[in-house]
Amino acid sequence: MKNTTVKDRKTTGVVEDALQLVTFQVGPAEYGLHINAITEVIRPLKITPLPRMPEFIEGVVNLRGVIIPIVDLRKRFAIAEIRNDQRKMRMLITKGAVPTAVRGSTGLLGLVVDEVREVLYVPRKDIDAAPEAARGERADFITGMGKVGERLIILLDISRILSQQERSELAEAERAEH
Repeated sequence: MKNTTVKDRKTTGVVEDALQLVTFQVGPAEYGLHINAITEVIRPLKITPLPRMPEFIEGVVNLRGVIIPIVDLRKRFAIAEIRNDQRKMRMLITKGAVPTAVRGSTGLLGLVVDEVREVLYVPRKDIDAAPEAARGERADFITGMGKVGERLIILLDISRILSQQERSELAEAERAEH
């Protein structure tokens, strides 16, 4: 991740070595992705289901002629209660989550989130390692915990949102479409 120098508004000093994150809500928790992983934020589009995919892979959307697989992060994170507030719900279109080995593949992945919050800088000194419980195979996409005032932001690695097997299944589905 890129080092960024930013001005801290409170002290008007300079904060070295900060991450610029897009923060969003999924269920009760706040998450963050490095801004370079996100290509755009859009209102949810009509999703076309794909057969034999894991439950959290909703299907694909057609965004300006580009077919993009969609993951519902509430289902991916096994959040039991799902409330859809169409006014706040968004899709984050991300890059770096899926391989682009298939001819015609863009490597883009859409994430359905409850609400996009803000873009902010978090100094590296305010980022702790992922807790022990989040270091296993089922949650290795959690890279750390950002502390912003009283808020705790769970930092995600987009390249690990899908397991190797899930990426293979998506690539196979894409090959079947072409």
